[in-house]
Amino acid sequence: MTGGLLWGLTGLALLDSINAATIWIVIVILLGARRPAPTGWAFMLGAAASFLAFTLLFYFGLSFADSVFDGVSLWLRRLLFAGLAVALAVMGARRLRPRERKGFTLPPWVNAWSALPFGVLATAGDLPNAFPMVLAVERLIDAGVAAPIAVIVLVGYTLVYALPSALILAAGLAFNEELREQLQSMLSGHTTGTAPPSPKTAAACFAGAAASLAVLLLWVG
Repeated sequence: MTGGLLWGLTGLALLDSINAATIWIVIVILLGARRPAPTGWAFMLGAAASFLAFTLLFYFGLSFADSVFDGVSLWLRRLLFAGLAVALAVMGARRLRPRERKGFTLPPWVNAWSALPFGVLATAGDLPNAFPMVLAVERLIDAGVAAPIAVIVLVGYTLVYALPSALILAAGLAFNEELREQLQSMLSGHTTGTAPPSPKTAAACFAGAAASLAVLLLWVG
């Protein structure tokens, strides 16, 4: 485990932690749950535990596949950057036209007892966006990091992944009255009305797609 690899994995974990789905659900729980504290922490436990479980399952599955079939991790890396380029290009195209924002409300069955499995379901549904985790696992395997060390690193990766949502939950619980109006404004601004075209965001997405293709051709290929 080199310092460069560790810093790279930390960067991927920070990128993974900017998880809009989990963060918005935490905000919705703060605003709409009957008992936001136990509901929020149960949700976070379910989300973090399931993310770690999926990550470890993927790590050991890919490790086994790589030991049986030579070059599996290389093809995974190629697919990852090709898929990322396509996803960013599609996202950029969508930002060039108006979009109806999708509202989100807390399902009525979510409470302090059901929030943990709800966190598991939410994390499972958001796995297609977890490309930084996939790349982190591939980097660990490609670097030949021993399994016990890799597991410890992936536990730390999960903690970093959950940190922003946990901090928002803690701040919302501690300063509920002071932050409630701001949280409601943030939620309404991202889940209601029509989003206008955003050429700057589209340009950033297209630049990201081009960078992904460059990495695919120059580094991965």
